Amino acid sequence: MSKNVNPDTPLPLEEMLRAVPLRNQAVRSDTRGEHELILRVPRRERWFTGPPFCWLFTVRREHGFGLDLLGREVWEACDGHRSVESIVDAFAARHGLGFHEARVGVTEFLKLLTRRGLVVVAGAPVPKGDA
Repeated sequence: MSKNVNPDTPLPLEEMLRAVPLRNQAVRSDTRGEHELILRVPRRERWFTGPPFCWLFTVRREHGFGLDLLGREVWEACDGHRSVESIVDAFAARHGLGFHEARVGVTEFLKLLTRRGLVVVAGAPVPKGDA
């Protein structure tokens, strides 16, 4: 059984590193320029986004978020197969950072993506002997 976890609730370090980030399937992406990526996530319908308000006012149906080259790299690594730890390792190696430096940046960015509904972080499967 899965449980909903608030992205601001701290997880134990070991559990956080084993977690696997997954992209929200409803997100559309567009490129702008050579390196910038724009992510568009549908807005939740609210009472004031339907008629008659939408007849009088422009109502955006999506939130847009721009990612630079580093943000795009982390976003593309959230493929549902890699753990946070493997994403951090790859990021650290690619940019000449220590593991702990990269961990802080990548995990804070993943929290931001989670709060904005772009990514969900699933816990790693529990081995059968530990259940």
